Amino acid sequence: MSIESIVNEQLAAMDMRKIEELFNLSGSRSVFGDTSPGEIIRSILKGDPIFSLHDIVAAISNQFMKEIHISIMLGVQLVIICIIIGLLKNFSTSFSEETVSKLGVIVCSCCVMVLCLKSFMDIYQVCSESVNTMTVTMQALLPILVPLLISMGGFSSGGILNPFIVGAITIFNSFLQKFIMPAVYLSCIFILVNSLTERDYVKKLALLIRGIAVYGIGLAVTLFSGLTLVQGLVTKTADGMLAKTAKYSVDNFVPIVGGFAADSLDLIISCTTIIKNGIGIFGLIILLTLLIIPLVKILAVALIFKITAVVIEPIGNKTVSDCVNEVGNTVITLAIILFLCALMFMIFLSIIIGIGGGSLWK
Repeated sequence: MSIESIVNEQLAAMDMRKIEELFNLSGSRSVFGDTSPGEIIRSILKGDPIFSLHDIVAAISNQFMKEIHISIMLGVQLVIICIIIGLLKNFSTSFSEETVSKLGVIVCSCCVMVLCLKSFMDIYQVCSESVNTMTVTMQALLPILVPLLISMGGFSSGGILNPFIVGAITIFNSFLQKFIMPAVYLSCIFILVNSLTERDYVKKLALLIRGIAVYGIGLAVTLFSGLTLVQGLVTKTADGMLAKTAKYSVDNFVPIVGGFAADSLDLIISCTTIIKNGIGIFGLIILLTLLIIPLVKILAVALIFKITAVVIEPIGNKTVSDCVNEVGNTVITLAIILFLCALMFMIFLSIIIGIGGGSLWK
């Protein structure tokens, strides 16, 4: 029996509808094209490229330009409002109507604050939904990958890594949704409120909260990824010893057919490894899509905020310009959080992919 036929039989017996639905839901087809775990595995067997780098770069570039085009309207609105603020200030100097001018400036500043807050809330929602979908993706992949890992002889790895990674994902998602992202949201509110005055009342507090959020997410990713990596290395060594012992026993103590059975076992393990790695790569593609598409949108909006802040500084209120610039920095903070979250999940998957039959049974 050939390796391809064994792989096809094992694939037919597996239920992968959940991760294929997540693939469609994540919008992966727009970046990586129409693929599936079976096609990835067949590409691995044939030695063909899994996807085209040129097509991926072109898709990301098109998506970025599309988001820039959508976000330009926000920048234009902010510039128009800041031009009005500049005109009101000039009118107050020319006609000595300082009270009316200040009232107009406050009203225009409130309009800037509303526009920035609306845009930030949209980005915040995109980031939150992407993190939740990443969590669901990992929870759907583990029940498929861990049994494959155990069937290859990774008893220690499957028994220890599965509950550890599940617990890490649950704790990390709760920590992110209940503490880190609300902290970033609160810092944005403080920055917008501070823009209504000429003095900095809560700006430093906002920057402190934002900094704590970034350090907190970085520490959590380092902690969970490091612990998982150490667990993976330790259990991989233990599984290797168990697998070698089992293979030696079958080869030497089973009369007549022991060598044939050991070779057949090697073939099955190799096929299972290919399937596990193919599904793992499919999961990485989903995670990359859940990172790339929101990240492109977030960076496009952040770029518009940054450019708008540069444009309105000479023509409007410097406080408003600083506010728009800091909102852009806060949006970039969300991009950092999303990137670190995806990085941690990809490290988890890479560790599982790295524990394979070849390394266990040689």
